[in-house]
Amino acid sequence: MRVAVLTNILPPYRVPAYQLLANTPGWQLRVMLNAESEFDRSWDVDPGDLDLEVIETISLRRSDTTLHLPSPRRLLAALGRFRPDAIVSAEFGARTLISWLYCAWRSVPLVVWAEHTRARMRAAGPLRRLLSGFLAKRAGTVVVAGAESRRTMRELGVSDDRILEAPNTHDTIVFAEVQNGLDVDAARESRRAQLGCRSQVALVAGRLFSVKGIEPLLVSWQRLPEEVRSQWTLLFVGDGPLAQAVADAVASRPDGEIVHVPAVQPRELVGFYLTSDLLIFPSLGDVWGLAVNEAMACGLPVVCSTRAGCAEDLIVAGENGWLADPLDVTAFTAALKQAMTCEHRNTLGERARTTLRPYTPEATAEGVRRAVRLAREMNGKRQPPHRGPRLSA
Repeated sequence: MRVAVLTNILPPYRVPAYQLLANTPGWQLRVMLNAESEFDRSWDVDPGDLDLEVIETISLRRSDTTLHLPSPRRLLAALGRFRPDAIVSAEFGARTLISWLYCAWRSVPLVVWAEHTRARMRAAGPLRRLLSGFLAKRAGTVVVAGAESRRTMRELGVSDDRILEAPNTHDTIVFAEVQNGLDVDAARESRRAQLGCRSQVALVAGRLFSVKGIEPLLVSWQRLPEEVRSQWTLLFVGDGPLAQAVADAVASRPDGEIVHVPAVQPRELVGFYLTSDLLIFPSLGDVWGLAVNEAMACGLPVVCSTRAGCAEDLIVAGENGWLADPLDVTAFTAALKQAMTCEHRNTLGERARTTLRPYTPEATAEGVRRAVRLAREMNGKRQPPHRGPRLSA
């Protein structure tokens, strides 16, 4: 069975799941990308022996991301050459619309891998919402990451029996390799000394964009009592348009209170998690929040935004972290204070590590496999086998 997976780019954390899908008995997998990378990504990605094809697209740089607009001719031609028996397409955009047209033509099932949140969907324009609803109703099955994206699909009219979960996961192999190869205590002290950090470190890992909640976090941090902040370093690791705002915060505070490190590769980032005592994830609308997975895998409790897609699935307040809305400055400041003065943070960190154990590339791959199998079964019941004429390249 030939299966095409269509997505924007190849992020390193998805490679293990794609490799597992490619090794599925009876499957021939091809991953079709809109682009090799995006303007604000500096990932080094080793795809191994994955069958990859980059489809020619129009790429528009925006303030916070790259918008890829697939060429119908190029994408249809690529699908025609591969002749998939099922298509898995990410999100409800132009790529999935073209995929649906191909699936309707060739009578093959379409699976949409969707990571929408209700907040993100409501913030989208009316045309995008209309397109999302149209495609959601016509997909054979929809793959979601967790509870929030499942609710979003229900609002789009997708029945529960067509929604399957494939959890978002970090690269468990890389993280285990780095941790096993380190003297964690020695590496932790060395890095803290190198960066000029204080005795305790609160990490913010990710791109410095507005949607990441950088500005409200800085407001909440400033409102913390001085005696709470005095033993802590707020450590930013990442780049983006708000780098200057972080630099201004660094300059305005005493040495060691706020530290900024430019973006690093995922393998290097493991060391920063192990250097820290706490992750702060003040997102204003991430569809998930992979930094939360990564931090919990390293035994860190998390102060997590209630606006993050992962919040309900990963964080149990008081058990493995704290939850608050970054736009409610009083509430978020209170959550930071609770986390930074908690006498049992290590216990919460171990519970966080336990929470994360089921979130593996194997679980992601199996969720997609089940979605493809169900979509093919449903497609077979709906219509007789049919093959349209082969599309020319």
